[in-house]
Order: sequence, then C-alpha cells, then structure tokens
Amino acid sequence: MKFLAFMLLLIVAPSLPAAPPPPGSIIYHSPAGTGLYIGSPALCVLPNGDYLASHDLFGPKSNEHVRATGRLYRSTDKGATWSHVTDVDGYFWTNLFVHNGAAYALGTDKHHGQLIIRRSTDHGTTWSEPAVIDAGQWHTAPMPVIEHDGRLWRAFEDAHTSDKWGERYRARMISAPVDADLLKAESWTLSNAVARNPEWLDGRFNAWLEGSAVVTPEGKLVDVLRVDLADQPEKAALVAISADGRTATFDPGSGFVDFDGGAKKFTIRKDPDGPGYWSLANVIPEQVAVTGKPGGIRNTLALVYSADLRTWETRCVLLYHPDTVRHGFQYPEFHFDGDDLIATVRTAWDDDKGGAHNNHDANFLTFHRWKNFRALTREDDVPMPEFIPVTHETDTLTIKGSAFEVGVLHNGETAFSNRGYTWQDVPPALAGKSVTRLAGGERPFLDVTAKTTTTLTIATADKPEAKHLKDWTRQPLTFHYTDQSRTPMNVYTCELAAGQTLRLPGANWTGTLLLFDEKKQ
Repeated sequence: MKFLAFMLLLIVAPSLPAAPPPPGSIIYHSPAGTGLYIGSPALCVLPNGDYLASHDLFGPKSNEHVRATGRLYRSTDKGATWSHVTDVDGYFWTNLFVHNGAAYALGTDKHHGQLIIRRSTDHGTTWSEPAVIDAGQWHTAPMPVIEHDGRLWRAFEDAHTSDKWGERYRARMISAPVDADLLKAESWTLSNAVARNPEWLDGRFNAWLEGSAVVTPEGKLVDVLRVDLADQPEKAALVAISADGRTATFDPGSGFVDFDGGAKKFTIRKDPDGPGYWSLANVIPEQVAVTGKPGGIRNTLALVYSADLRTWETRCVLLYHPDTVRHGFQYPEFHFDGDDLIATVRTAWDDDKGGAHNNHDANFLTFHRWKNFRALTREDDVPMPEFIPVTHETDTLTIKGSAFEVGVLHNGETAFSNRGYTWQDVPPALAGKSVTRLAGGERPFLDVTAKTTTTLTIATADKPEAKHLKDWTRQPLTFHYTDQSRTPMNVYTCELAAGQTLRLPGANWTGTLLLFDEKKQ
C-alpha cells in the first residue's frame, strides 16, 4: 500500500516548471554539475554547404591543462538541427576554416599549449594527426584566418615569458602562402612578439589578447586585440603587421580605439559585399549597472559596425538577459551567409539542473541566425527589461544593489553567498554590525543613499593605493576570511551628506562590503 500511495503521489504531484531554453538552436548542453564547461565556439561553412561547429571543454573536471578535449558537430539544414560528429583529443582554443576544399582546425592542444593544425578532407568526420607549428606556450581563441596578398593570416599570443595571466601575453601574427602545405611547420612565418606595457592608458592597461587579423581600408594588415582594463570605457588595440608578416609594431599614441565590448572576446570581419567591418561584441548598456572590470559583463550581445576600424557604433542588441551574474552570451564566432549572419555562442543560461555555474562557465553551445543583418537598427533590439535592484532600508541609509544579502559580521559567520568561507579575527569595534554579503568574484554594484549625514564604513581586499579608494580613509582595522591565504579585508571610511548617493568602489574578487547599523546609535 505504501508503494501504491507513493506512486499515486508522483502521478498527481505538480511537476516543476521546465526552464525556458536559451535563445537560438541548442548544439550541446553540459550542465554545471558535470564540472565541464563550454569553451571556444568555432564555426565554418563546408564546401558542400553544411555547417561545422566545435568547442572545447574546460573546468574542474576537464583535462584542459594536460591534453584538452574538443567536440565537433555538423548541421545539414542550415543550423536548425545538429548532430555530434566526433571528439578530438588535444583540441583547445581552436578555430575552423576552409581552404582549397579542405577543413582545417588551428589552435593549441591544451591550455597554454603548443601551436598545432589539423586537416579534414571528409567534412570534419576524420582529422589528420596534429602538425606542430611551434612547440612553445601559446594563447588564443577561435579567431579568423583571412586571406590577403597571397597569404593566410592568423593572430595569436605567445605565453612563453611568464606564468601570470595577461602579463604573459605578447601579440604575434602567423602566416603562410596560400599554396603551401599548411601541415608543415616550415610553411608558416611567425612575427616578432609585442609585449604589453602596464603604463599604457594612464596605468589602466592590464593585458591584450585574442586578436583578429584584419585588413584596413588602406590595405594594411593589423592585429586587433581585446584590451583588459580595470574600468570603462572599453578599448581595442591595433597592432601593425608588415607585408611579409615578420614584423609587428604598436604605437600606444594612436593604436588604442574606443570599442564597446572590447574587454571581452570579439571577432572582426570585413563585409564581403560592401564597405566596412562587422563584429559581435558584449557591450554594456546603460541599464546594466555594474562596478569593477568590464571584462566580466557578458549578458548583452550586440551587432557593431565600423567604416574604418576606429569608430564603432552599436547597430542592434541581438541577445540580452538582465542578470549579469549567471547569464552570458560570449565568445561569439560568426560568418556571413549571404544577407544573413550566422554564429555560434558560448551561452550561460538556466536549465533544470540549477543553471550555469556563473556567466563565464557556460553550459550551452548555441547557434544563431540573424536575417538581413545589414538592415538591423536599434529599433530591432531584443526586449531589454530594466534591472530591479535589491533594496535594504535602515534608519540612516538606503542600500540598493545588483545582488546582496544582509548578514552579520561575527567570527564564524558566512562571508560570501557563493562560497563556504567564514569570517575570522573580527575586531570588537566591528563585531555585530550588519554587512552586505556578496557573491565572491561576481562584482555586484552597491549604491548607498544617506538619509542623514553619516560615516560610511566599507571593507575590501583592495590595497590603500588603489585609485578608486583615493576618497576613502584607511582605518587601523583588519579581519580575514578562511581561504587558503587568509586574505585580509581592509577597512575604510568616508563621510556622506544627507541626501547624497554614492556607488561603492570595488574591483577585486571580494567586491566592497558595506558595514552598517540597522538603527541609529
């Protein structure tokens, strides 16, 4: 009887609503719980008209640092449906392109691996053994291979000189004659390496990476790179390449251009049927209120255009979700298909297993088609609902933010909403105060409005010399959380006048915590 009652309960119990699918056609879904995240979307159109797509797998359960795994898919109906073709061992940060009737895969064999290339003559079903172009350490993403002046060109960054992200990446270009055997290392010419300078952009410059080979309107070849900055406005960098492919040079006085979305991976392609250049970029619209580095904001994908590679405009917002923490449309790889634009996208979205780990660790590979893309305008933007902030009221403050909980600052209390760390060594002067508990690494914003003139108290792992703390006074108080490094949280104060609103600073993993009293002292 108990078994029958249990079965009857299963039949009549309401089922949980299914998560809505992500935009586009789903090529592959890898739930966050697998520890395998979708990376490096690639796409090409095969000589027979089929589409070939690929991605690699990264994350804690992957073998990305040893010998990465790539997965390939084919569509015979213009992207409406997809079938798995094969898995490839030693396949990471790899793009797909077609040359002389064959498909090629060009990338690395692992995270910061050697530079390798493969060829397929049967529409991606089987592949040659990887040919090593250079056995050093390399970085890239699925960036375009273009043909110009009788050569094929592809941008990379070497990573030989350091083990620190960003600092180690030096811009380079590789090229080969169009009639060369691309599986022979001697066919390829490597340019010199151009290192980044942290003093560029008034000290805001962190790194450049994931460059696109592009031909300027004047017929010159450039490497247009993503620029990692501490804050907005976002930039791209244009590195000049000599005609023989051996010399790369950069002028910081003229080489940086404003580029919304430039802190995230983007691909630039010349319009094959008209003037100008197109890209898909993770812009940050005005209604997305965030603090910290723009490189982590990936919830908006826009079609952008430039006539000259220097002045860019957003033509249309193609994909959007109001949440910046666990939703993202990133690393788009696109091609022109007549008057349509087709793309594969690394998508972080809801599913019936709890959704993506975060906006970076995508759980879907999706395919998209935008018809008559040259005619799209801002009137064709996808719906962009306004963000509704979390709000908390005290006697003296109104606190609004993108995501926070209210906790208590005590030894042993939970420090971050997405980690098991707890507080340690809380000074008696701070113990018992309320605190805005944040999600570590996700850089939410916090706006504080004073109802009466008050002294604000914040805690952050940022150092006193950080530029965004110049208006704050360092206090002789410190506490820790229980990570391996026992990271110290430094305490700062500033005065806020009645009626004044201040956005709290914050650019590191911890964000900035507000410490406050619920009632007037």
